[in-house]
Amino acid sequence: MPTHRPSQEKLTLISANVRGLQTNIGDLTHSLIIPHNPDIIATVETFLNPIIPANFGHIQGYSRWLRRDRAHGTFGGIAVCFREGLAVEALEVEMDRHLEMMFFRLWTSRHETILLCVCYRPQWQGNDPIHFLHSSIDTLLLQHNCNHFIVVGDMNQHRVARQFENLLTEYGLNNHVNFPTHISGSSLDPVITDCQKK
Repeated sequence: MPTHRPSQEKLTLISANVRGLQTNIGDLTHSLIIPHNPDIIATVETFLNPIIPANFGHIQGYSRWLRRDRAHGTFGGIAVCFREGLAVEALEVEMDRHLEMMFFRLWTSRHETILLCVCYRPQWQGNDPIHFLHSSIDTLLLQHNCNHFIVVGDMNQHRVARQFENLLTEYGLNNHVNFPTHISGSSLDPVITDCQKK
């Protein structure tokens, strides 16, 4: 059951492709978390595995990292943590094991609920993750009684541009990242939502 923090008008979120949480957690903490004090920290390409202790990298004032380590092989992985007291619930969502996604339900001060999906789509997965979202959003929103939907992470959407645009169009979602997020000049790390940008 989630715990509640004092009312707030908005949620703040940092989404980062860390390419190794063990080696980059110091930079993430000092460059982004401490200066911006976000409510939610969502990371992909953590490269963590079950050998890494569950309490690894705990940040004062935040929950422990909730992780989805890659089941086989190296690289990949997702880790998310939340400011202590934030009203949040981790959701068990049935999906193919190779999909790297995590889902959470968040409560806002206006008593609205947000379905948050953190997704890493390696290029070898083709459009499987986007197809899963496309076919599951309505069911998940209804099942978990959520008013809004947010997807963050690294989706490498330039490789599946048509399917990605179809997802946005059909569900009335906006990608709030309209600038390069990769040294190549590509934008690979969207923040897509039906919520308004504040």
